Amino acid sequence: MKRTIFILILIAALGITAISFGTSIPQTEVRLYFTDAQILKLLPVRVQIPELSTEEQAKLVIDALIEGDDDNLKIRRTIPDIRGCMSVKVRDEIAYVDIKRSMVENHVEGRDMELLTVYSIVNSLTSIKGITNVRFTVQGKVSKDFMGYLDMRETFIPDYTA
Repeated sequence: MKRTIFILILIAALGITAISFGTSIPQTEVRLYFTDAQILKLLPVRVQIPELSTEEQAKLVIDALIEGDDDNLKIRRTIPDIRGCMSVKVRDEIAYVDIKRSMVENHVEGRDMELLTVYSIVNSLTSIKGITNVRFTVQGKVSKDFMGYLDMRETFIPDYTA
């Protein structure tokens, strides 16, 4: 919640600064994917973010997924609320997400949760213009798996049926 308020204040401050210079910061719509309250499927939540570089937008999306929206009782986060548990870089329309050990250690066990988490990240990042695929590393290294179920050596494309 604190992080969401901080991001909103930062966006508002940037907006006020832009207005004072006679311009406004263009916004773009992205979809963040969270799980439904029953933890059965992913649900998109439409949000507006500033039109920044693709990598900066990807960082905002990752931060928003970590932050979650605990005030909305219809959705739940799939990623533990641990700052810095993931980082992202974008190159050639591929988002490279590095998962930190803290996320692995604090993630809920189970095949379904692993699937929902991975596609929460993939679907959210590929909603950004300029990102078509996502690749994962764990602690900076290509890893066979994240929690033991999905082959993380693959390049992921969105799956809206997850």
